[in-house]
Amino acid sequence: MPAKCYVCGQEAVIEGLCTKCYRQSHPLVHVETPLSITVCRRCGAVKIPGGWKHPTDATADSDAQLEGQVRVLLQSEASLLNRGVELHFEEVRKLDRVLHVDVIGTGKSNEQLPVHSERYPVEIRFSYATCESCGLMSGGYHEAVLQIRADKRPVSDQEAEQILEMVTHRTVAEYGRDVKAFVTSVDRHRHGVDFKIGSEHLAHKIGDEIERAFLANRKENFKLVTEEHDGKRKYRVTIVLRLPEFEVGDFITVTGNPCEIRSIGQGVVTCYDMKTGKIFTISPKSSKWESAAMVAKCGARRSYTVVVACPHQPFQLMDTETFHTIEVEPEQFPFDISLGDTVYGVTIETVFYPLPSGNSQ
Repeated sequence: MPAKCYVCGQEAVIEGLCTKCYRQSHPLVHVETPLSITVCRRCGAVKIPGGWKHPTDATADSDAQLEGQVRVLLQSEASLLNRGVELHFEEVRKLDRVLHVDVIGTGKSNEQLPVHSERYPVEIRFSYATCESCGLMSGGYHEAVLQIRADKRPVSDQEAEQILEMVTHRTVAEYGRDVKAFVTSVDRHRHGVDFKIGSEHLAHKIGDEIERAFLANRKENFKLVTEEHDGKRKYRVTIVLRLPEFEVGDFITVTGNPCEIRSIGQGVVTCYDMKTGKIFTISPKSSKWESAAMVAKCGARRSYTVVVACPHQPFQLMDTETFHTIEVEPEQFPFDISLGDTVYGVTIETVFYPLPSGNSQ
């Protein structure tokens, strides 16, 4: 005859208890109610023992930010009493500073029992403060200045946007791990772009990334800001990154050959040699680097329509903007063209060089 549960008298399943009684004595989750949570009004960070934590999925959307804040709280306050238990919650009612949720644990009380879910009603009481990062940021605190300049030219809008994206991405990646990982200000002016950055460590990381991506020349200098009571001096670093005179799409000569710059990044410049038709790379460490010289901006690239294409005769090409017509010998083209085609080229020192496509990236 099957043994009976010593609590309720039903058929015992495990350790002298039925499934229901065993689950009651071995809950999946332990969580108190009410719970208190302190949130930064500015960025939504949650105060936890030892500091502040930013929800990883916090966004401008208030509902998504609230969900992330509650998850941070439950990670700190809810105890999972068995391995493999999954925790989530459902909002029940939201007031001004009080949120009622059902905390739901799903898992097994024992490996011999099937998966089940348990609900725990929890009241969460909100209070608000300013986290350390936002306090420093609002006061204009910065340990580093990052200055972006270009050699003999202004920083282009495309370069500025790309750099701003890189700064944003790196700052977000460090945010939460470094209390000073923020950008205090961004100043776009005719000389370039200036960033005031809270963390010197972050500024160096951003500087390294921009230096590699643009082959920028880098200089650093330090300025004494203050001297503390213990005699320790506090310095602020200024990192100046000067982009090369040329950018993607420009035309340069390398060891005397005219080339089109196809890409810049990962420590190299990729060039199309317009004389040989070959693609090659150079870097600041290569012997060819010193021979690189600017000859024309990307605006020198022109598009033409083939208006005359007769055997054994020069091609006649009409500039699609000025309608000026030029003659080009067939052997100058390393690729086939026909009447009516659109071709691209550049004239450097009275010599016309065909380009293989309209895309210089």
